[in-house]
This record gives sequence, C-alpha cells and structure tokens, in this order.
Amino acid sequence: MKSGLIIADDHPMMCHGLSEIIARTPDLEVVAIAHDGEQAETMAKQRPADLLILDVAMPIKSGLDVLESLRSAGIRLPVLFFSMYPPDQYVPYIRKAGAQGFIGKDAEEKTLLAAIRKILAGNVFFPSLTTPRHRSVNTPIRELPTLSSRENEVLNQLLRGTPLVDIAAELGISPQSVTTYRRRLLDKLGVKNNVDLIRLMGHPD
Repeated sequence: MKSGLIIADDHPMMCHGLSEIIARTPDLEVVAIAHDGEQAETMAKQRPADLLILDVAMPIKSGLDVLESLRSAGIRLPVLFFSMYPPDQYVPYIRKAGAQGFIGKDAEEKTLLAAIRKILAGNVFFPSLTTPRHRSVNTPIRELPTLSSRENEVLNQLLRGTPLVDIAAELGISPQSVTTYRRRLLDKLGVKNNVDLIRLMGHPD
C-alpha cells in the first residue's frame, strides 16, 4: 500500500519536481497539492494522508502558522518542512512546534526520500545545526550570518515592538528605508508579518 503525501509549495515548478520524484517511487504517491498556507491547512484536515511536505514561506498563511493550527486542532499528521532557508534559523522552533523534519530545497533526491521514509517510519529527520547547543529555543537570535549590520539593528527594534517611525529616528534613516529593511527581513527569514517574525525569533506572543 502506498503512503500518501500532500505537497504544499507556492512555486508550481517545485511542486512539479517533487511530484515527479514521488511518481518514480513505487511506495509513495501524491494525494494533494497546495499553493498557499490556507489550502495546505484545509487539505491536511480533509484529505487522508500520511505526510505533509510544507514550505516555510507560504502565501496567505505561513508554514509555521499552518503547523501550529494543525497541532492546536489535534491533527497529528507528520510534517516535513521543505525550505530554501538555512536550518539554523528554523529547526529549533519548528521542532518545538511539533514538526517531524526539515530538509533544504537543495537536497539530493536520495536525501529527500530518506527523510520521507524515516518520518513515515515514526522517526524524525533534522539536519545537524551549527547553533551552539546551550542556546534555548526561547533565546532571541541577535545576530544571523545572513543579515547585514543595519538589518540586525532594524530586527532588534522590531522585536522590541518599536514603531517604524521611532526606528527611523533612532537609526537616523527615513521611515521608507525602515520599511524596505523590514521587507528584506521578512523575505530573508521566510515570514509574512511581525507576529511571525517575533515567533520565529523565540519571543513570546
């Protein structure tokens, strides 16, 4: 009997590529494809499946929000996050939220299939992290290697809840520049809004 997979990614070519890999695998099949977070959540709740392969950065509703909604609803469908972003930025948080795995979009086909099978067998699949072991998942990340010094300054202000106008005054830049830096941060970290950003960085809601 084949294991059913739901693929959730907002890039049609990525969905097509994953579907092709699954189609070549005798014991797996794609039972649904979602292109935004809302669709992913609905399908996960309504379609019989054994695994949800979920992109972190999804339109309408982020992958993190989808996972939290599913777990809050008591749905234990295993979730494998599939992302272009570095695992250090996500794994501690998605693992705490109830995900079963994380794999990069640059992973080889054999690694992807190994991750899928490991999770289907009741295990987890997470990459080794360079993050220091003593860091708690509730500890704010103050410096990320993918961020510029200015982006880190804006990030710290956003995490404190500082209004954009006040951030501009504090840093000596225009409000428009702050808006631009905020958008870059959201894009780089794969979140849609400040609430997701705060949650990702380990700050309480």
